[in-house]
Amino acid sequence: MKDIKKSFYENYWKKRVHTGRLHILENMWIPPRIKIAISLIEDSYEGQSLFCLDVGCGEGTFGKLMKARFGEKCFLFGIDISETALKYAKKYYQQVSQFDIESSDISKLFPSHKFDYLICLETLEHLFRPESVLKQFTKLLKIDGYLIASFPNIAWWKFRIDLLKGNFPQEYTLLHPSEHIQNFTLSSFTRLLEENGFTIRDLDGQFIPPGFLKPWKLLTPFVKKFPNLFGYQLVVKAKLK
Repeated sequence: MKDIKKSFYENYWKKRVHTGRLHILENMWIPPRIKIAISLIEDSYEGQSLFCLDVGCGEGTFGKLMKARFGEKCFLFGIDISETALKYAKKYYQQVSQFDIESSDISKLFPSHKFDYLICLETLEHLFRPESVLKQFTKLLKIDGYLIASFPNIAWWKFRIDLLKGNFPQEYTLLHPSEHIQNFTLSSFTRLLEENGFTIRDLDGQFIPPGFLKPWKLLTPFVKKFPNLFGYQLVVKAKLK
């Protein structure tokens, strides 16, 4: 199974490279979840050094933006299952490691490290046993540290309409329907965290209401009251219980 998974994601990232879908490229669109994650870090930043572990770092877009924002105050470590992705990511991290987080213990990579932030953006839905990875996270996080995690929300209003029509949402995955093993809603994601040692302290995301609800900016406070309905991708900031 490990070799199958690694092969799948090597091919996935090779396709991303071939099609130019690398967010580290100049003038490339940056997924809002990455900018939101950094803003959640800024909310509690007081000028201290930051030690961050980016789990599922991909090509390193989060690392690139963090270095631009925090400079030498930021110490970044990245892990990913794909060697192809890490060839691009290594430029932005102190250390990168090719690693399958479901088959090995992450703490063995960092026996003397505890992190201020564990970053897990669009990763947990790709795992067979996300609960086992969250339990590993509890060993790696400082007592006053944070987990920042994001997920695509299967309960977003447009996905609900697609499912009511009997169609699986085409925009839910990027290149292949089998990318997502788990399908999370806000309630199921919250329960996953709560059952494995975390409690959510903050919630943000990419909120996309139906087109007839305009102007969007004026409606933002209303839309954010219903994250499970209007949240296309949701980002949580959680602490250890």
